[in-house]
Amino acid sequence: MNLSSTSLRSFIAVVAAVGLLGTGLAGCGGGGGDSQDVSRKMNMVTVNWIEGMAFTYVQEQIMENQYDMEVDVREVGGGGIAFSSVAEGDRDYFNEAWLPTTHQDPWSKAQGNAAKLGYTYKGTSVGLTVPAYMDISSVSELENYRNELGGEINGIESGAAVNDQTRKILENNGLNDEFSVVASSGPATWQALENAVNNEQPIVVTGWYPHWKWGSFDLKYLEGAQTGQSPVFGDPEDVFKIVDSEFTEEFPKEVVCFLKVSEVTDEEIESLMGDFRNRGDMSKREAANQWIEDHSEDVNAWTKQAEECAASDGSVETLPDDATFSREQST
Repeated sequence: MNLSSTSLRSFIAVVAAVGLLGTGLAGCGGGGGDSQDVSRKMNMVTVNWIEGMAFTYVQEQIMENQYDMEVDVREVGGGGIAFSSVAEGDRDYFNEAWLPTTHQDPWSKAQGNAAKLGYTYKGTSVGLTVPAYMDISSVSELENYRNELGGEINGIESGAAVNDQTRKILENNGLNDEFSVVASSGPATWQALENAVNNEQPIVVTGWYPHWKWGSFDLKYLEGAQTGQSPVFGDPEDVFKIVDSEFTEEFPKEVVCFLKVSEVTDEEIESLMGDFRNRGDMSKREAANQWIEDHSEDVNAWTKQAEECAASDGSVETLPDDATFSREQST
């Protein structure tokens, strides 16, 4: 190639400019590294708890349709499995960690290999739950219903923290020889609750909020066996998003920001659970897309927040391991 000195200088300037442009563009795409280094394939995990599962599919659809991500969702049988799959690097993201009490055991095992990305929902409650028509107000009165209940309290999946908490409540109240917690799937428990309510029969279930059952049935917690009234259930908790320790550097910054800022209100989570429960022949992804279409203002608010977050300097910060909102508000 035969270039004059002027042409050579022009050529070098163009090459340098292209190099700088490429460096600048590479720095815009990722959570912390070059755009070529970030992944556009994310593995999420969820449990068959309708509130977290429904929100997982909403997040999946938004990421795939608005952020050009390829997302795989795996449904597992319990919270412990979800935590360990993130900590071990098999999954990247789990959005339903109830802390600091309910999931303290799996969270303590995951710490060091997992982090709190942000909040999913603030201000939960857990407790033994009965239909309002039952003539009982506290856990100490459960013995009066032993025969009618067959000595059984309806729990959820085997290994679930709330089942173990309920057993501890029974033990603390001297009822562990009178009652047992029957492990089942969440859907089976809620079907048993619906059947009992329709026939005005007595039933006790492990309950929590947020959950659709509170909007569908007239229910109450038993005094002495609920959040804020028992050391077993502790003070109000928050629901967190748990990610692997490399998450904020592994994925595009705008995606990390979206997942961090997308937090649901009471109205949003109740409508989402209702849509999923009554989705009929629709698949979970179809139900998620319908909710997204019907709640475009909510989704736009999340994506706008995500844009502002992505435009900020530096990587996205995770929360401290001991972060809690609701307990700080109650002190």
